[in-house]
Amino acid sequence: MPLSSLRNQLFKQRHVEVLVIKQIDGELLHVCGVGVLEGSGSVNHKRRELSRDNHAFPVRMHEGNQVLQPQDFNRLVLLEEVQLHPRGCRPKEAVSLEVEGHRYRVAHTPMRCWHFKGLLKIERTQQGLLLSTEDMSLIRAKALRRPTASTTTSVSPDRTSPLSSWRNGDTRSRTGQQGQGAGTTPRKTPLELYPGARELELEPKY
Repeated sequence: MPLSSLRNQLFKQRHVEVLVIKQIDGELLHVCGVGVLEGSGSVNHKRRELSRDNHAFPVRMHEGNQVLQPQDFNRLVLLEEVQLHPRGCRPKEAVSLEVEGHRYRVAHTPMRCWHFKGLLKIERTQQGLLLSTEDMSLIRAKALRRPTASTTTSVSPDRTSPLSSWRNGDTRSRTGQQGQGAGTTPRKTPLELYPGARELELEPKY
């Protein structure tokens, strides 16, 4: 057996190589690249956890030797279970890939986007490959909606937590009551509510 093949075989026995998927857009995968699982546990344990859809492992990337945490990516796939297209290409050259009999297009995610917390969009390179890039439209839209000066905090319309819904409902209820009091039904004075109060008015003192 050639020395390089023996080295690769020993490496596979001691490490779990995975393909790191940053974002899934239907039939399109945003792929960071290939790395090895880190953390405690044997190789067999890590492989079993991946088969159970547990992707909570840090990954040391081959490119740049950076470590990605679970919050930096969406999913991990065993590299041996991935078929790259065109066949025989390197991961960074793949146009598409096949996993479990299903084929996906590939968008290559550059290193600057590995820790990006927002959504990714794609653009095409001169070589015809798809490249992931940061989608800043939502961030810009939120910045434009944000008031320049405000002394009170407001609930973002993008959040739909039960607490924010309850607060919004309570605010609408109070606003509706205020609007009704200032609209069709004028607020009555004490004299109108209690006509007998006119007989109790005191003469002004000089």
